[in-house]
Amino acid sequence: MKEWVSIQVEQHKNVGPTIMNYEQQGWRLFAYTTAGMGGVYHYTVNHYLLFVRGE
Repeated sequence: MKEWVSIQVEQHKNVGPTIMNYEQQGWRLFAYTTAGMGGVYHYTVNHYLLFVRGE
């Protein structure tokens, strides 16, 4: 059975280290997307990572 986990990363500089950490634990990155949130003065981008492992 496959296991799935979804992770939200708020800082783009943390995306790479997060992927490396999960891959070292046997997870494989399945999907990666972003979503911008906020207005003109306070705009942030959230990064969403979906990992899978198992059969």
